[in-house]
Amino acid sequence: MINSKIAYLLNPYELIYQDKIIDDDSLESGFILCETLVSVVSPGTEIAAYTGVPPLRPGNAYPRLVGYCNVARVIKVGTNVSSVSEGDRVLTGSCHCSHFLIPESDIFAVVPDAVESQHAACAYLFHLGYDTVIKSGISYGSSVVVLGLGVLGLGAVAMSSRAGANVYAVSDYSTPNEIAKTFGAKRVFSRAKFADLKNLLGDRLSDVVISTSNSWLDWDFALQIAGRNSFIGVIGFPGRGLNSPKNNPLDSQYFYDKQLHIQAVGHAPVENDARQFLKFNQKDNLSFILSEIEAGYLNPDLLISGVFSWDKLEDAYNGLIERVDSPITYALEWKK
Repeated sequence: MINSKIAYLLNPYELIYQDKIIDDDSLESGFILCETLVSVVSPGTEIAAYTGVPPLRPGNAYPRLVGYCNVARVIKVGTNVSSVSEGDRVLTGSCHCSHFLIPESDIFAVVPDAVESQHAACAYLFHLGYDTVIKSGISYGSSVVVLGLGVLGLGAVAMSSRAGANVYAVSDYSTPNEIAKTFGAKRVFSRAKFADLKNLLGDRLSDVVISTSNSWLDWDFALQIAGRNSFIGVIGFPGRGLNSPKNNPLDSQYFYDKQLHIQAVGHAPVENDARQFLKFNQKDNLSFILSEIEAGYLNPDLLISGVFSWDKLEDAYNGLIERVDSPITYALEWKK
């Protein structure tokens, strides 16, 4: 028997670790038993849940699991499992927990030997930006503006730059500004200098805008900076936890006159279909991102501002809330 420790939010600011007994002697066919090595905090989702921001969907928000960026070691496999073996490290969407059972079909990818577990656990955070690249049609020479430089904004900068775009960003924090430049952003502008960005881009403005914040001010910037027939990819949640906007979020002088394409991004098909028509799917995308990390083209160290023991998750949350030294995200170490 294995006693798994699982992080639960009972209510805002009420985090506990619940015990769950896993019987490792009766593993079902097609299932895998894993022990978590590292998990990484997804700040936007987890801090919103921790502080009690209104949920994205109707229904009871608590109690709830937290976390979805997990790298674990396979310690036992059931019958009819073929893609992984005992000892493999796997990338999954499991919550912050010490041990878990998972169907083979729910594993995102096997982690290459050369990729550190902390780095692999950041792969899904890059994937949200990569999905934007795919859906927006970013190509070599495209102009891209990223609004907000939290972990998702930085991932979007990195993936857009890898696609050959000329990337610019808007942020008021010095630490992520420098990280964005390391990831390939040509320039980063404060919100007070937004007019300078518009002047730099000229009449064409931006081919793609990636919105990663909840701010209505940033949404207004997105409408203004987007060029004609351009694309606004929305990773953030405009207006979440805020009062109604003063300006029309679909103002016709921008949305209609420019014929803008506005799309939520970040979700991809889980896997390819039988006819290979869904080539850019979540599993293949994450395997590609792991290969980019392995090759040194993506550096997840730039996203990880520190490492906490698994039982200090609340300290990590408070660090992200207080924003001392502008942390990006934190990793949790479960097993050395």
